[in-house]
Amino acid sequence: FIQSLRASGVQRLALQSARSRPLRVLCWNVLYKNFDCCGGSSSARAGLAKVIAQADVAGLQECMDEDEVQAAVGDSLTKAPHTDKFNCIFYKESAGVTFGGVSGRQYLGDDARDDYTKRYFSWAKLAHEGREFWLFSSHWCLDGSCSGSEGSRRHKRSAQRILAKREELGASAMPTIITVDANSHMDGYDDDAGVRWLLSHGFEIAG
Repeated sequence: FIQSLRASGVQRLALQSARSRPLRVLCWNVLYKNFDCCGGSSSARAGLAKVIAQADVAGLQECMDEDEVQAAVGDSLTKAPHTDKFNCIFYKESAGVTFGGVSGRQYLGDDARDDYTKRYFSWAKLAHEGREFWLFSSHWCLDGSCSGSEGSRRHKRSAQRILAKREELGASAMPTIITVDANSHMDGYDDDAGVRWLLSHGFEIAG
């Protein structure tokens, strides 16, 4: 299998079998004002929804209202329950993706947030054509107290807590995709400590 640290735009990832249809994964920061319970513009939401609907699974960032996203994409995708606000997860049943009954979200902690907002991550157990995998979605801190080397330290804590939750869920040996707006430009891009932590624990950057 391919474990993906992050995806830029729509990426096609194969899970386990060459006979399986490639899985189209979307990682996208949809910007807080576009899906914010009646915020933004309807034309912007329609344009975003058209792209989101192309994915087989989507891990979004700044998704402030999962019901508004669901309304925009219609029957194309289904929301994973309890992943609402900030890091919503969606999946496409018509592409052979099913929900495995486990999903949720967690605060990354005061020592991983920034001056803008608290930072969270979400997860969902899914299956593609019967093969189980996990999807985690997150958005790491930015600017201010999260600049430079301090940002790198906060990103590392974020990565560690995501992988700790993965182990707690009993998913550490299962195929896993992490879609994250890592804000790794705060300290070294791919040399960011959070990015390096994931790379050193079996993940690779998609794309």
